[in-house]
Amino acid sequence: MKFSKISHFFALMGLVSSEDGELDSFSFHKFSGPVSGEARRIIVPNTNHNQQESQSVDFIARPDYSFTYGVHDGESENSQTHRESRNGDEVHGEYRVLQPDGLVRIVRYTADPSTGFKATVEYAPL
Repeated sequence: MKFSKISHFFALMGLVSSEDGELDSFSFHKFSGPVSGEARRIIVPNTNHNQQESQSVDFIARPDYSFTYGVHDGESENSQTHRESRNGDEVHGEYRVLQPDGLVRIVRYTADPSTGFKATVEYAPL
C-alpha cells in the first residue's frame, strides 16, 4: 500500500486507512463523555437583580471525556490532529499541525490544580 507523506503521517497514528493508499482529503472525529458518576443538584445564587427568583437550580457531575479529531485537505494543505482526555481535574492532550515548512509541530500538554498548565513543543520532519 502506497501512502502520500501526509497520509502516512495519519496512518502511523492509527487514525486513517485507505484501500488504495491515496488520501487527498479527509476528516475524522470521536467523542465520549462529557461526565461520569452521579449528578448532584446545586443551588446557584442569582446575581441578576432584575429577575424575581433569588436563586436557581443547576446540576454538576465529574468531568470525564475524551475526544480525537483530525483534518487533512490536500488542496489547502491544512493538516492537523488533536486528542484530549479529562478525568476530574486532570487534562492530558496533544495536537499536531503540519507547518508550511514541512515540519510537524507537536504540542503535548497537561493541566491539573496542583501544577497548572504545562506544555512541551517539539518539531519533527514529516
